[in-house]
Amino acid sequence: MSSNSLFINSKNLKTLAFHKMQASFSYGATNFSPKRFEKLLNYLTEKKYTFVSLHETEKKLNEKSVLITFDDGYAHLFEQLPALMQKYNFKPLIFIPTFYIGNSNSWDYSHAFQKSPHLNEEQIRELSSEGVDFGSHTHTHRDLKNLSTEELTSELRISKMILEDITKKEINTISYPFGQVDERVISFAESIGYQYGYTMKFPVQKDRNLSIGRYPIYGFDTMLNVKQKINQGIFYHCERIKSIMISKSSTGTDLINKFKNIK
Repeated sequence: MSSNSLFINSKNLKTLAFHKMQASFSYGATNFSPKRFEKLLNYLTEKKYTFVSLHETEKKLNEKSVLITFDDGYAHLFEQLPALMQKYNFKPLIFIPTFYIGNSNSWDYSHAFQKSPHLNEEQIRELSSEGVDFGSHTHTHRDLKNLSTEELTSELRISKMILEDITKKEINTISYPFGQVDERVISFAESIGYQYGYTMKFPVQKDRNLSIGRYPIYGFDTMLNVKQKINQGIFYHCERIKSIMISKSSTGTDLINKFKNIK
């Protein structure tokens, strides 16, 4: 796969980034309920957007091509996704921190208020057999920019190996925790065998294979907010700035975990 792939160097592909998709109340800003998610799928379908999978993104795309991604790989996706995938004919890309496979989200501050389990190995295998693509969200969901060489290598390599063992497929895609990445992280990711890397920044023309922008969708986003993002409406830049601020504040979870370890 070429590092100069057209789909990355253009803003044609609308890559949407979701996290939780549960019907019940959830702490934090990342839960986009199944009802709202289906409403968005309906809108995209009615407006003649085309859903593409990870393996179709090197084809010639247009401004109405959509790739759906989920970070963190929560277990409720196993219940929610299959019926929607069949109804709307899409194949999402799920990124999961491998240390927490089959366990709750103790890496997240919201764990103190509400435990949210991650997909287990059997669920990952079944979703993979149904067409879901999986990618690394590292091993323990830490801010990669702040890790030592040994820690960074471990986070990238272990998660890749575990997912390849579970899915029996090559794992060459990563979503950087908290959307945080720099040239050092990109260099290490490339050396370990990753070919695509996703951030939480809006896509721009200069995006590269290992720093691909996405449109984050949050729980407080209305359909108007989402439309502004994907259609680049008059409030597009307001949405972009809001997304940058949210991404930066999310690293507070990593700081809290460091403080707990120090204690």
